[in-house]
This record gives sequence, C-alpha cells and structure tokens, in this order.
Amino acid sequence: MKLAFAVFFSALLIGCSQPPWPNPPAADPTQYQAEYDAWRQDRQNAITHAVQLIGLWPLPEGDTPFGADAALPIVLKGQGVPAKAGIFRRTGTKVMVAPVPGSPLALENGGTITAPLELKSVMDPSPTVLAVGSLRLQIEQVFEKFGARRWVTAWDEDHPIVKSPPVVEAYPPDQRWRVAARFDAFATPRSIRVSDVLGGFMDLTAAGELVFHLNGQEQRLTAITFDGSDDFFVMFKDDTNRSTTYAGYRTLFARGVEHKGWTVLDFNLAANPPCAYSTFTTCPLPPPENQLAVAIEAGEKRYPSAQGFAPAGP
Repeated sequence: MKLAFAVFFSALLIGCSQPPWPNPPAADPTQYQAEYDAWRQDRQNAITHAVQLIGLWPLPEGDTPFGADAALPIVLKGQGVPAKAGIFRRTGTKVMVAPVPGSPLALENGGTITAPLELKSVMDPSPTVLAVGSLRLQIEQVFEKFGARRWVTAWDEDHPIVKSPPVVEAYPPDQRWRVAARFDAFATPRSIRVSDVLGGFMDLTAAGELVFHLNGQEQRLTAITFDGSDDFFVMFKDDTNRSTTYAGYRTLFARGVEHKGWTVLDFNLAANPPCAYSTFTTCPLPPPENQLAVAIEAGEKRYPSAQGFAPAGP
C-alpha cells in the first residue's frame, strides 16, 4: 500500500510540475488595431473580387473560342465584348491565346496582343491577365500531383459592387482567440489529397500539426505549406459553421516555424474562402481531421447576400 501511494504521489508531482501552456507574445494595442484594420481591408478587396466573378469554364485540349456570341463555348457578357474575341488553344499544360482580326483583346497592363501568346496561370508569380471590354480573364489551375485541370475565369470591372464595396461581417476582435501554437512537424512532409468544390481533388503538402489549447482543451490542425511561402495555411471547421459563419469552412495563416517551435494562431483573422461568395471558384475543402470540437466565435462571419457554395455544416 505504501509503495502504491508513493508511486501515485510521484506521478501527481510530475503531472503538477508540467509547465502551463504558454501565452502568445503580447500584442501592442495600437499596432494590433492597425493590422486588424488592414486585414478587414484585404477581406473587403477579396470579397469584392469574388462577387465580380462572372464565369468559370473548363478548358479542354484543343481550341476553345470565346466572345459574346451565345453559340460559343465560352460566352462573355460585359461592356465592349465583341461577338468573337479570340481562341484559347490548350496543349497539355500549355495554354495559348490568339485574338481574331480586329479584336480589342489586350493585356490588362495595356499591352497589345497581335499574335498567339502563351498565358501564365494564377499559380505563376506573375499570372497573365487579359482584358476585353470591361472584362478581365485569366487561366485558373489547382494543386495537383497528377492531372492537369485548367479553367478560364472572368470578372467584370464594371460590376456594381466596385462602387459599393461590401461591409465585412466579423466578430469583434478578442485577444482570447489569439493563442500560442506548437508546430509538431511530420518526419517528412506528407502529400495529402483533399476534395474541392468542383467535385475533383487537389494534392497539397502537409508539413505537420499545429497544437494549441482553447478552453483548457488541446486542439490540433493540419498545417499546409506552399512553395515560395514561409507561412502555414490551415482550413478548419468548427461549431459556428451551423449558425453564424460560412457553412463550409474558414481559413487562417500563421508564421512558419521549425519543428517544436512556437507560432501564433489568431482566430480573429479567420477568413472565408472565395467559394463563400461565388460559385465560380476552385476552392479546396479542409482535410477531415481539421474539425474543431469548439465554437470559434472570432473572425469573419457569413456574408448575408453570398451566393457561393454552402456545404452542409458539421
């Protein structure tokens, strides 16, 4: 009995000696408010762009003509769009555009297009943006290890929302939703396949898990990394998806750190994906394990007039 009590008491002491979960570094109130205001402006710009989208068309192999003519595979409705503006020509992962004679098709930066031009997709650091009348077009693609899905996406610079930007719906910022997170790296980064809103899938790179505490409970989120970025990206679902936030999921970025290093997850900056506002998007969906067993009452809320995808809540 004495031995058993001694073992129990020793275990209790060891448990009590564990250091408490750390708090994140204190944020200067003035600087934090400025950063939060900048985040809201970025969100306003992102929502505006998503609502401006007018179409998303799959781009098959071969030639795909586009213009205002309703008989074409890609029909563009906007001011100043001719019946036929040009032809997209896809060969594998390579996409060219060729204007028809007399077409006003140009580059967004003002450059003229007089001969077939190879287009850089949104995955390129400097994607090609085409201009025809009030519309802008570019090539969309997704993260895929195998496969080569491509689309043409378009938005209207004359959309009414440009003159009347949306008000960002969000919870008031609260420092209790700003938490310290430990990065538990995988032995090697993992390729994970997630579904997307178009019924396909994307191949992403998971570097590890971000471990944090909320309401005294440990939570974990799989952290995604992208080439050319030092940040972690997470997609998560939580109990607010049932009522006050987008039914699909929300996203968050955090500063990248090494294995067992500490970063900050600031849920005040949790944002809706583009598919919360438009059906003309290619959003990935969160991995199943990124369902939090807590209501994250922080960050962006539902946009009242959103017309995007609305997957069922948790």
